Amino acid sequence: MFNKINFYILVKFFYSFLFTILVLSSIIFIGDFVEQFRKSAGKDVPISIILQLTIFNFPNLISYTLPITSFLSALFAFLNLIRNSESMVISGMGISNLKTLIPPITLHFLIGVSFILLANPLISVFDDKYSDLKYEYIDRVDKFASITKDGLWLKQSNYENGLNSVLYAKNTENRGETLYNFMLLEYDKKGAFYGRIDGKKAELNDGYWKMSEIQITPKYGESGYQNSLKYNTNIKSEDISDGLSSPSSISIWRLMTFIYFLEELGYSAVDFKMHLYELISLPFYISALVFLAFSLVQGVRQNDRFSKVIISSLIIIFFLYFVANLLNALGSTSQIHPVFANISVPLITFLIATIILQYFELRRRKII
Repeated sequence: MFNKINFYILVKFFYSFLFTILVLSSIIFIGDFVEQFRKSAGKDVPISIILQLTIFNFPNLISYTLPITSFLSALFAFLNLIRNSESMVISGMGISNLKTLIPPITLHFLIGVSFILLANPLISVFDDKYSDLKYEYIDRVDKFASITKDGLWLKQSNYENGLNSVLYAKNTENRGETLYNFMLLEYDKKGAFYGRIDGKKAELNDGYWKMSEIQITPKYGESGYQNSLKYNTNIKSEDISDGLSSPSSISIWRLMTFIYFLEELGYSAVDFKMHLYELISLPFYISALVFLAFSLVQGVRQNDRFSKVIISSLIIIFFLYFVANLLNALGSTSQIHPVFANISVPLITFLIATIILQYFELRRRKII
């Protein structure tokens, strides 16, 4: 149970977190606004759209900086307690250093939990809107494919007969290149319905679908049956893969269902699994970073310069960043299990913090 001292420490760390995230958010927002300007150069994108792109992308960028925000805010809060002699007063009251660690770890763990349960669904909505605007105004290409809970939808053109069509299939294999029990609706250039094709199987080849056991139903006239049909298309295999939503555009509440659905369609869901386990491990990761910040200030006294601590912190954070990217790459390519890839970083952070803490303890006892 928290006493007044614990509550005081918690408030100090909370204010430090708010200040740090406010500063980083301002830098990120301005930097991304300039970046969106650069991307839209020469494309006559209205300033209002550039601002919307920046706003919609902002929450996702902040989510990536949450670990470093927690680390820096905790480090500054610990140094502030030392500089103001508050840590000395707290120790004089019989409260050990490890006990002062409880409030900040509790705070940042709850921040991590709140982020994945409350902020993440909002971020997924914003990220989806950002992707749509980016496709429309920056990339200026159509989304040929859409993967929903109902199945795979493809928008395509047939240059041979000048018709556009929408192709739907509930069951797929080979990352959408093989369709089963499909339905194709054809439209002319004016958007008027032209005809329908139903089939048992369709395989994507270079520039055409090889369809088998098909039923052709024109707008006018009688329907007919064919064993096979070569249907021209402008769809490529990468267009189907690009139809996948980005992992960040899927809320954590829907990720498990979406992963199962993708695997049922024959897609690899490893990127989505990586994102899911990354979110689950986030509270533990930022808690480990707070512990790391705590261990780094153990050898600091009130009148000491903080430059050594800051330099040491930057070196360790760079190392952790490198390890995290390496493990992420190994997990994304299925060379290691996604769960192991994501829990390793918090464990490594905790191990480094423990080693540093033991080093200062041994030095305090003048053993080393």
